[in-house]
Amino acid sequence: MARGGPVIAVDGPAAAGKGTLARRLAEALGLPYLDTGLLYRAVGRLALDAGRNPADPAQDIAQTL
Repeated sequence: MARGGPVIAVDGPAAAGKGTLARRLAEALGLPYLDTGLLYRAVGRLALDAGRNPADPAQDIAQTL
């Protein structure tokens, strides 16, 4: 499913205010906000809870979850 409209990515070092800026931009522009860092942490937590090592590329983590 394709959606139109702008996609804005905010990049920078840790604790630089990227999340705050991204949330404010999304709100001001009426765009959805997706916290990819939160997604990465959630998948890592699920992998750890399943007894997997998220740093091991040989493990099929996606199938485990």
